[in-house]
Amino acid sequence: MDTPENKLFVQAIQTHEIYQGSLPHPDILKKLGEIDPSYPERIMKMTEDNNRAEIINKNRESISGILGQILSFALGCVGFGLSALFAFKGLETGAIAAAIGGIAPIIVAAIGNLRK
Repeated sequence: MDTPENKLFVQAIQTHEIYQGSLPHPDILKKLGEIDPSYPERIMKMTEDNNRAEIINKNRESISGILGQILSFALGCVGFGLSALFAFKGLETGAIAAAIGGIAPIIVAAIGNLRK
């Protein structure tokens, strides 16, 4: 069944597989340039802007994740330190509360990492 429609369909699939990504196939860019000479350049600029924005967002996500882990660790250390201090002073209730307060940020950070 080598109908013209089948050939076009196969060609479209092959083109899609070869040129997956932000930019259209070069033939499509050429045809768009025939419609309006500014289209290919505008498409290139939009693609570059989009890629730049994606890189910035990925950097922000990784930095915020690292800062969250550092903050969770610091709060956990403070909680456990206070727990030890209260325990040495004989304040069992304060020691238990501080220990729970030290565990809480660690649990919250672990749950946040599971979502990612």
